[in-house]
Amino acid sequence: MIQHRLKGIASEMLFAALWYENIRDEKDSLISPTLDTGWDFMVASNGNRIQVKRHTKSKKFNPYNLDLRRKRNKGTGNYTGEEFDYLAVHDTESNDFIITHVSNLIKDGKMKQSVGIKSLPNQGFESLL
Repeated sequence: MIQHRLKGIASEMLFAALWYENIRDEKDSLISPTLDTGWDFMVASNGNRIQVKRHTKSKKFNPYNLDLRRKRNKGTGNYTGEEFDYLAVHDTESNDFIITHVSNLIKDGKMKQSVGIKSLPNQGFESLL
């Protein structure tokens, strides 16, 4: 497996670990899809779908820019905004998660292909409940 995919999986597992440390009821457990459907976790109690992305500061380009394009499933096209409800960005510089609603990623009715993580409103883990 390619190293950046392994690091992406590590970010997903860190998200899940932090989630389970903070929930109070089993009904809020996370569900993982069996196929790549465009989201990584779903909150069992309310159906909120969460896509986890890892952000590592770039040395070449805008250091706080996050590429939102799909890389593995090129045949499926880029995200449309229908695949997930919330984006959880693992900011490796601060080792925190930025949780934002998908509506913050859409401009003129289309999903952005990249976004500055510093400009995203952080709605926190509680917004997912």
